[in-house]
Amino acid sequence: MPVYQRIKTSIVKKLIAHILISAALLTPVLAQAQTTRYVSDKLEITMRNGQGVKFNIRKMLESGTRLEVLETDPAGYSKVRTTDGVEGWVLTRYLTNTPSARDQLEASQKRVANLELEIAKYKEEISSLSNQNSDVDTQNMSLKEKSQRLSKELDDLRRTASNAVALDNENRQLKEKLQEIDHENQSLVIENNALKDNSTRSWFLVGAAVLFAGILLGIILPRLKVRKKDSWGSL
Repeated sequence: MPVYQRIKTSIVKKLIAHILISAALLTPVLAQAQTTRYVSDKLEITMRNGQGVKFNIRKMLESGTRLEVLETDPAGYSKVRTTDGVEGWVLTRYLTNTPSARDQLEASQKRVANLELEIAKYKEEISSLSNQNSDVDTQNMSLKEKSQRLSKELDDLRRTASNAVALDNENRQLKEKLQEIDHENQSLVIENNALKDNSTRSWFLVGAAVLFAGILLGIILPRLKVRKKDSWGSL
């Protein structure tokens, strides 16, 4: 074989080897590049001794940290104070007038959990009243319907609260629903108290009737006996 052909064959083999090695090295990189990732909602900003990165960092502040604004500079920095008294400068663009969506979501979830406990308590009271007095069945049905409606509204609230992205746009509607539920709960308390009063009044009337009947019998029976004796004496 001529020398130039041997050189050509050697070069081709080396090129093929380099191509195979490069493909093997690039395969994990390409696979990794296709992996889906999301931007985290947890943010940390720096509090510095002055305005700019040349100043030392005093503290790292997480998203949702409550700050008191002491001074705002047109250069884009604000002097703030934390709840534990630490003061420093932060970028103004990272400050908002409302709590973070995550904090609002947690507050809404806590409110939903409290309402679930209240509704469970009212359901137990309704069940107890149903067993005590059959005359309040109609009113209990009304309370059950209200309880079911409240449960449905709570389901809607849970679906709204689970969507943190849309929470800012629906926050006003969520507060209005919570106020309506509070009013409904107050109505439930009033109706439950009324049911208890009606049940107590019914038993009181029954007891009074029995007592009155006993008194009448105590008065009438002795007179009947006296009349019977008089009739026998006249014979």
